[in-house]
Parts: sequence; structure tokens; C-alpha cells
Amino acid sequence: MKRVSMIVAYLLILTFAVTACYPSLWFVSNSGSDKSDTSQTTQSSETAASDSSSVFPESTVTEESSETDSGTDTQLSTTQTTSGTSSATTTTTKPDTGKEMRAVWVSYIELNSMLNGKTVAQAKAAIDGVMVNCKAYGLNAVIFHVRANSDAYYKSKVFSPAASVKNLLNAGFDPLAYAVEAAHSRGLELHAWVNPYRIGTNKSFAKCNDYFESDGRYYYNPASDDAQKLIISGVDEIVRNYKTDGVQFDDYFYPSNLKNLPNDDYNKYKSDGGKMSVGDWRRTNVSKLIATVYKKVHSIRSGCVFGVSPRGVQDQNYDVVYADVALWMKEKGYIDYICPQVYFGFLHETQAFDKNVDSWIAMPRHSSVRLYIGLALHKIGILSDQYAGTNAGKAEWAQHNDIMKRSLLSVRSKPECGGVMFFSYRYFTPASLTQSSWSRDVAIREVENLLTVMKP
Repeated sequence: MKRVSMIVAYLLILTFAVTACYPSLWFVSNSGSDKSDTSQTTQSSETAASDSSSVFPESTVTEESSETDSGTDTQLSTTQTTSGTSSATTTTTKPDTGKEMRAVWVSYIELNSMLNGKTVAQAKAAIDGVMVNCKAYGLNAVIFHVRANSDAYYKSKVFSPAASVKNLLNAGFDPLAYAVEAAHSRGLELHAWVNPYRIGTNKSFAKCNDYFESDGRYYYNPASDDAQKLIISGVDEIVRNYKTDGVQFDDYFYPSNLKNLPNDDYNKYKSDGGKMSVGDWRRTNVSKLIATVYKKVHSIRSGCVFGVSPRGVQDQNYDVVYADVALWMKEKGYIDYICPQVYFGFLHETQAFDKNVDSWIAMPRHSSVRLYIGLALHKIGILSDQYAGTNAGKAEWAQHNDIMKRSLLSVRSKPECGGVMFFSYRYFTPASLTQSSWSRDVAIREVENLLTVMKP
């Protein structure tokens, strides 16, 4: 009997030792997953959209996807908690197997320079020149500004024509229609770039009364149903009337300088029993628009995509302009792609390029959402990057002439990324630019080095 007791005691001690040495064995047997696996990221977030559930993508208990044309394979699940509904997302990174995106933004400032005061023949030649150059550079997509400040660079029934193209439109020439044709005839995609909320410095361009002024500029109120309907109508006519390959919003949501921001809508929401903080409420307003635009684009034309190009620093999106980018990436029904503006060099003190890109890769992302990286072509040759922190970071763009080349190659080396977008078109020809506080020679060499690796 004594011998049996000793054997039992020995077995108990052995079991305890094994468990102590391998605690994860107990965890795996009870949860079915090993949270210590660095190839998986788990994130829980509070869902603050319950007051607008009819507008947001449908919530599901479990959603699994095995699509192979995106950077991630995601499983979504929701569980009820005392504080509401929380959404837990586990993301396993997978290579992006889609066509590499190599795009350039053509801004309204560049369009104004090309088209203002021009004849129809001159306007056609200018747009053709853009597409010919983009093809020669090795690009395969153009992000074409169609609305910058509650205006239109196309024939619109919703918005007034932009001043620089008004005469062309009156003459029967539609810049967007011609740009789509010019791009497609050369094998380029064309995406319509829209700033949804900006009105600009002239409030007469406002097409509904729900707007406010902040620091001398006017913006549509993101909380306004009328403003949202107006914005949606503008997107509708673009996708319905033009064979664009996509629609893109950039990083302008709530203005970063919140002077004179009205609180009447939020106060009414609270008086009606609303529980969200003002920050969550603002983010919900923006997310409502994003979800509705996504649904609208996909309902009109198959194959047309909707993407957002937010700020490169994630906290600024969430806390400054009230864009819940993490939600849009994590759940299907908001965006088809995300293109953060990673406008930093490799020596930036707090947002070094590779480190920043890796932070975006690490974010949970639904399998339907592709990840592109926005590159700072506009910084080539500048003498001082004033917010880069260290002296080396500030001087990086003047002392190195291969930052764009290394940035592109770095993105290509990360299989989760699907391509890049360059800001902006005019900086591909630095010899033609007149700027202060920059090195033209460095900028020219930057572009030469970049073009050697543009085509994969």
C-alpha cells in the first residue's frame, strides 16, 4: 500500500512539473488556439454602431473566408458582453496574389494647371500626355481628382463645375469621360478621387445647408443625413455614368482643426438617450458614410471598387479626424482596399518607413480588403523634413537619392502588400518644377533611380 501511495504521489508531481513547464498545453486544450503564435493577431474592439445598425454591414456570429486574392485570411466572431457587442478578429497574414497596383494621384491642383483656360484640343492633349507618361513610367493606374471642394471635374447634375473646367464643360468637353477613355486605351485603370466633406473657402459651393466653418474653411456636417445623401448622389452619378475602375476617398474626414464645430446634433443624440461618447459618435457618422458608399458602388457596377487613403499614423485617423480605419479594414462591407499615406523616410525618428508599413500589415484585415502603400514622391529633394525628429531624419530627403526606389522595393518584399500609390503626378518631372528649399538634382536622380525598378 505504501508503495502504491508513493507511485501515485510521484505521478502527481510529474504531472504538475509538465504543466508548469508547458502551460500553453492547458490553454490549447481549452481554447483551440495558441495566442503565442506570432503569425496571428487577435484584437477586440467595442462596436459603437448599434444606433445605425440598418446602415452598417450586417453583423454575423461567425464569418470565415478563404479568398486568396488578398493579404489576409480572417475569421470574425461576435460575443455579447455587458458593455455591448464586441467583435474579435483573428488575422493570419497571407501573400497578396492580385495584380500589383502602381498608381499615381493626379490632384485638382495639377488639373487646374493643365486645363484652366485651355481649348478642348489643348485639354485633350494635356490628358493624353498624362496617360502616355504614366504608361511610360511603368504605372498601371491613375487616381484622378474629380471632386476637391464640393465641385465637379465632370458633367454633374449634383455639384457645380470646378472653375477651371467650367468653360470646357460648356463647350461639351467632359474631362472625366475623356480621361477614362484615354486611360483605358493605354491599359491603365482610372479611379475617381473624391473629397466628400470639403466645401472650401467659398460657402456658395455648398449644395445643402448642413455645413459648418472651421478655421476659414467650410465642411459638410458628417452627422447630417442631408449631407450624406448629397455625397452619395455624387458618387452614384460617377459610377453610373463613367466606366471608372474605382472611387477613392482620401484622408479628409472631420477637420483636424475643430474650431466652431457644431455640437447641436450630438446634444440631440444625447438628449434622445444616446450613450456614445462624442468621439465614438463622430466615428460612427463617418463609418456610416463609408459603408453606404461601399454598398452603392457595388450595387451599380460589378468590378468597380471603393477604397480609402487615410493618414499614415493610425492614432491620428482615430482621434483627430474620427476615421475608424481599423474597423473598415477588419470587417467586410466598408472598403475594398486601404492605402495609408506612409509619407516618411527610413530615418524618421518615430515613423520610420519600414516600421510604419509593418504596423499596417499587423492590423487585422478582412480577406476582401487589399493593402496598398502611399509613397511621398512630393518629398524628393526637400532640404528639411521638419517633423522627422533627428537631424539625420530631417536631412534624409536631401542627402539620399534612392528613397523612392528603396520604398518600392521594401513594399514589394512584404507579401501582404498589394502595391503602391505615388503622390503626386507632377513630381515625376522635377526638372520642370520651380520650388524653394529643395535640391533639384537630388530630385531628378530620385526619379531616375525609381524608374529603374518600377516595372516588376
